[in-house]
Amino acid sequence: MSRLFFCALLSGILSVHTLSAQLLASANVMSAGRLKDYNGKTFTVKPAGKPVVYIFLSPECPLCKNYAPVLQGLQSKYKDVQFYGIISGQTFTQREVAEYAKEYNITFPILMDTDKKVANYLNATVTPEALLIGNNGKEYYRGLIDDWVTGLGTKRIKATRKYLELAINNLLTGNELVSQTTPIGCLISNY
Repeated sequence: MSRLFFCALLSGILSVHTLSAQLLASANVMSAGRLKDYNGKTFTVKPAGKPVVYIFLSPECPLCKNYAPVLQGLQSKYKDVQFYGIISGQTFTQREVAEYAKEYNITFPILMDTDKKVANYLNATVTPEALLIGNNGKEYYRGLIDDWVTGLGTKRIKATRKYLELAINNLLTGNELVSQTTPIGCLISNY
């Protein structure tokens, strides 16, 4: 009986600790609330009243280079959704990010998350990794952009399932299916 009580007590303490950590992480991100793009312009990380797609990117990741036109196409198609590219860590300079955006004609904001607060808060691990957050703050999708990549160094000739686009369509049409795939890509820099 005392062992059961001890396990329940420990579980409760860990739950409170986890909840506290989540609230602190949330407060840190929300207190920051803003990131600058590669030009130094400040953006609100979560604009009020609209769904947001966060795409974790890396200017040197081959997949991020290949997906740039796909992401730009989605951003152009879904004007009611805010797209943000997020470059986490201190690996890339503003100039390198600007060159990446220019080379691939990316018009949505690409934000510099140098201290990785946003990546850590959203538990992003690789580039490219997509997250769709509804205007209610709820996560509706996390993972791959589509099924073109089947593993590191392997891909299909053509994507057959467009996960991110399907999630956006579901959210905008009121079919709020929450889904997740396992992202494949380059690890987000630890520095």
